[in-house]
Amino acid sequence: MKVARRRTGELRRPFAAAIVITDVVSERQISAQTSSLSVRSCFVRTTAPLNLGAKVQITIVYASSKMRAAGRVVSVGEDGMGIAFMRIEEDDQMVLDRWLSDLRTA
Repeated sequence: MKVARRRTGELRRPFAAAIVITDVVSERQISAQTSSLSVRSCFVRTTAPLNLGAKVQITIVYASSKMRAAGRVVSVGEDGMGIAFMRIEEDDQMVLDRWLSDLRTA
């Protein structure tokens, strides 16, 4: 399994899940798919990324579970955008932790 190491030292693991991203200011919504996930961020494949620095609300749905988080677009490229998680409620953090644990043992 290919694992990307981010500049922060965190590991981002391959992870394909449905995601809905809402730009907090414009309320523009994007439905897309994640391609990788870490404890602090995800990468989203899209041909229409939001602007760098945009504040977003995200909802990721995977294996009948859902997590929500407030985030910020921290990287933009031709194939998509990186979103850093800025605030995650405790219940959503538990879902994220379970997904990451499952990825480590897969």
